[in-house]
Amino acid sequence: MGNNTSGAQGANGMNSILLNHRLFIIWKEEYNLGIHIIDEHHRGIVSTINSLHFGMQNNYIKDTLVPIIDMMHDYTRIHFQIEESFLEKIDYPDAKRHHDLHRELTFRLNETGRHSILDKDPYKFLDFLKNWWIEHICTEDLHFRNYILSTAAEGK
Repeated sequence: MGNNTSGAQGANGMNSILLNHRLFIIWKEEYNLGIHIIDEHHRGIVSTINSLHFGMQNNYIKDTLVPIIDMMHDYTRIHFQIEESFLEKIDYPDAKRHHDLHRELTFRLNETGRHSILDKDPYKFLDFLKNWWIEHICTEDLHFRNYILSTAAEGK
């Protein structure tokens, strides 16, 4: 029998190309808040951001920008509802301010997505998502994790 590896080489060649692409955001355990459903949502948001970045690197963006923007809109709507409900249940003192931040983020998500589509500029949307990740999820959401930990330590 001959050594027919041409298909495997082709697949391996493609795999090596795909495996060499870096993720835009690498999930770290320190991002976990300890609230399983919210942590799952946050991992989903990171996955979506990474998908947008991958599409941009590989010229798939023409077919993926609008679906990713739509998906982020739907995903964040559900995520914000669940997160806000959770904050109310734990009597988080800054729940209203956090809710207001979500409304502002929703507005900015919609506006940035619309402008990215009209201008055919996915970098605007990626930059928005990166800043949202850094400023809101990695900063603001840590406040309620700290609140949960402090109330647990106090035995409330």
